[in-house]
Amino acid sequence: MFIPDLKKSVLSSVAIATVFGFANAGDLNGKFIITPYLGYHVFDGERKIKSNAEIGIGVEKFINRTVSLGADLGYIPTEKRNTGQDRDIFSFSIYATKNFYKKHWVEKFNLPLENVATYITAGIGGAKIAGFHLGTGIRFIKNEKIGLKMEAKLNQLWSGKYDIIALMGLNLMFGGKEKPIHKVVKHPSPRPSTEIKDFDGDGVPNDFDKCPNTPKGVKVDSKGCALDSDHDGVVDYMDLCPFTLQGIKVDKKGCAIDSDNDTIPDYIDKCPNTPAGEAVNDEGCPITEVQGKEVPVVVVIDTDKDGVEDKLDKCPDTPKGLRVDVSGCPLDSDYDGVPDFRDKCPNTPEGYSVNEYGCFVAAQLKVLFDSDSAVVKPQYLPEIQKFAEFLKKNPKIKIEIQGHTDSSGSAEYNMKLSQRRAEAIRKILIERFGISPDRVIAKGYGETRPIAPNNTPEGKAKNRRVIAIIILGNQ
Repeated sequence: MFIPDLKKSVLSSVAIATVFGFANAGDLNGKFIITPYLGYHVFDGERKIKSNAEIGIGVEKFINRTVSLGADLGYIPTEKRNTGQDRDIFSFSIYATKNFYKKHWVEKFNLPLENVATYITAGIGGAKIAGFHLGTGIRFIKNEKIGLKMEAKLNQLWSGKYDIIALMGLNLMFGGKEKPIHKVVKHPSPRPSTEIKDFDGDGVPNDFDKCPNTPKGVKVDSKGCALDSDHDGVVDYMDLCPFTLQGIKVDKKGCAIDSDNDTIPDYIDKCPNTPAGEAVNDEGCPITEVQGKEVPVVVVIDTDKDGVEDKLDKCPDTPKGLRVDVSGCPLDSDYDGVPDFRDKCPNTPEGYSVNEYGCFVAAQLKVLFDSDSAVVKPQYLPEIQKFAEFLKKNPKIKIEIQGHTDSSGSAEYNMKLSQRRAEAIRKILIERFGISPDRVIAKGYGETRPIAPNNTPEGKAKNRRVIAIIILGNQ
């Protein structure tokens, strides 16, 4: 008879769910669930009752994070096998359930860990004849209000017979909000020294930032200080002449000093004391007269010989031989603030933090997460793809994906959540975009490195983020 074989299958499923699952059902804690269901009831052959569909409703209450108590009431419209006489039978069940999560299923299908659970159930009940039942199932939790469950169970009746029931039900969930955990700390210790903030938002954490108050949007080096490409003591964003030759004295605007204001800087001016307003040649000397008449001379002054007249040249001290743009400034092809002639890594994507040589240091991936979630939303895939293409063009780079959270929940839980966020980005880089696994490390930092206050929804959203930091190699 097939009933014993079905019994073995159900018991095997229960054993598998128990061995491979792990508890973490925080989302269902305290929930009250009503479940209308549709199933199929297989009666033991010796009962002489025809197997048929079963409809019913169940109620269930989670008493803690993983354990629930419940009861089902069902109706089976059937008939006797030998006579064909109609036989309407009611079934009942009172049970306890232990819920588990299965991590590798979740990761395989890229679902949030809290949304899928297996479970085992045991209790008493039956249809006309009562007995002990044991079953197993799986829950798919859509959100805090609705879910779906599928279940199979074996009823060992007190008469020595066996029934099999398979069902699918809609979980309608109510209540169950968790109470916050209040920890009493008599002597709160300071935050660990590893906590790093970035108050000026330049991509360099405060602990490494030698210039922590850099204005927003200014390109910085690996120390967090504004770039000074020509090393003249005037940073680029304030330097009107950012490519002055080394050793030349400059004014507060970063331009070579022109004591007599004749547009010819002192270091090439052979007549440094020309009276104000007097026309000069390209050496800074007054134009002479011939036979008592002033020689009409059209003088085009191009001090640095870059092809751009000084009056139009925003970078009048460009070193000889460099290609310049229409403003007379050396080309910066990747717009990272480091001109091409100094840039050892000329293909860094715009917006990524670079060092003084123009090479990649860090990038804040524009990927934000919902509260208490490690799911990467589809709209952020182009941002991750852009970073993956950068890594493919620079195969020597090895990075650490750093996951972060806001301050909601316990520090221990947030550390695990941030690890899952970092691993989610790593998984996409490897499986979707083909980055070698040995080039990407995932590490969670929990709530220890906020970049915004955690007392507003906007600040919390900014803190739920990921950052990519270079740890080996370069372009």
